[in-house]
Amino acid sequence: MPADMDKHIVRRQYLAHNGEDLLSQVQKVICLVTPHVFISAGYHPSGEVLMVNSSRYDVQAWAPKFIEYEFLNDPLFAAPEMVQAVFVASSKNMLVPDELFEDKEEASHWLKKIYHCEEDDALFAEHFSSNKLHCCFAFEASIVAVLSQYLSEIRIKPLTMVHFKDKVADALQCTIADTYAKATLHFNNKLVWHQTFEYETAEDILYQLSAACQVHEIDIQDFLLSFTTTSIEDQPILKKLKHYFPKYKATKSGIADIIAPDWAATVFLFQQLYGCAS
Repeated sequence: MPADMDKHIVRRQYLAHNGEDLLSQVQKVICLVTPHVFISAGYHPSGEVLMVNSSRYDVQAWAPKFIEYEFLNDPLFAAPEMVQAVFVASSKNMLVPDELFEDKEEASHWLKKIYHCEEDDALFAEHFSSNKLHCCFAFEASIVAVLSQYLSEIRIKPLTMVHFKDKVADALQCTIADTYAKATLHFNNKLVWHQTFEYETAEDILYQLSAACQVHEIDIQDFLLSFTTTSIEDQPILKKLKHYFPKYKATKSGIADIIAPDWAATVFLFQQLYGCAS
């Protein structure tokens, strides 16, 4: 690896407690890959998030050499068998109702028609049984190759799964992941809208969420909105969005009491991912 690799990486770390050897308490690890960010989270056997290591790199998207660099340097990967799953935040994804899903090959065919998928993109399908849906997604095969090199057993899942792990009552969920946001609207106990979209400002996200609610004649001011994010760097976006939504919710009850507030929406996301990986 190039000696100057670190100068292209911005690292941030969350620790649940001070003055303790948290690393020795970690029994399970979950990874999250986005176009420019690689995150590892270490968990206590109880499921508590003990630590989060986040690395953002400033070169081209989906750079396998940086993923490999993290596997070689992140202490959470000293025991690769602890890695439970790798979640991927890909913009190339679609939801298919069970009654329309034939097989992975057919779904891959449609995914390639909808998106500009490269010939060697890796294609996956995850079943959301409680919602009777399949999520089909694709991302760079070079990343899969690196993951396979360092993990003997690899379970790759879509980040979108956090919105579909369990049947959700009426709610608008939004997860910010790198330069994309993933949003899902459940209304009258039904999935009515799901979209992955690029954003630059909080107003871009507000527009998409407001438009979806308007189409379905929902008063967004009275609707429960749950935000999570893959990075503490998104805090300015979350703070702006909070002003627009009276029923804004960034974490589950009680979590803000035990962690640094700026990390709340990210730690909450990794708590959800833990449930998805189980």
